[in-house]
Amino acid sequence: MVALLFFMEFIMLRYLSAVVCFSLALQLSAVEAQTLDEGAIEKPVATQEEVDAVLLLPSLQNGISYIGGGIGVVERAALEQWAKNYSLRIEMATKSGAYVGDMRVRVFNALGSLVLDAPSDGPLLYLMLPDGRYKVEVSGLRSDEYVLQSREVNVLGGKQVRAFFAWP
Repeated sequence: MVALLFFMEFIMLRYLSAVVCFSLALQLSAVEAQTLDEGAIEKPVATQEEVDAVLLLPSLQNGISYIGGGIGVVERAALEQWAKNYSLRIEMATKSGAYVGDMRVRVFNALGSLVLDAPSDGPLLYLMLPDGRYKVEVSGLRSDEYVLQSREVNVLGGKQVRAFFAWP
């Protein structure tokens, strides 16, 4: 019974976090659309108070901690601040720079064994991988077409490695 209550509380917290982030993203999208006199787009910056209000919950699969998101300025800032110590940062976007979410991420170790298979909750996904060589595959539907891209990454020495995936 206690486990069920804990699970229900966990699900409720994830739901509330998503609702808060979505609400903030809607509020900030109006600010992003405003332009300056010179015609440049004004990009909002998240305040520390807004960042602190975002609830981020990492997941665990095969001993690998991972966390994703990055929808909206506030969630992206919170995620980047929180995930500084993760060893791999995966970014998904179009070639024009617009972020992409709803992709499937699979990570294979040097022996070719699948170590992580997870959906992306947004354009950013951070993983805490041990040192080693990995193949990262990102796949999903883009413009009604199934796409798959892969990158080789080498995680070494506790430094964060970045893998960027771009689609037309």
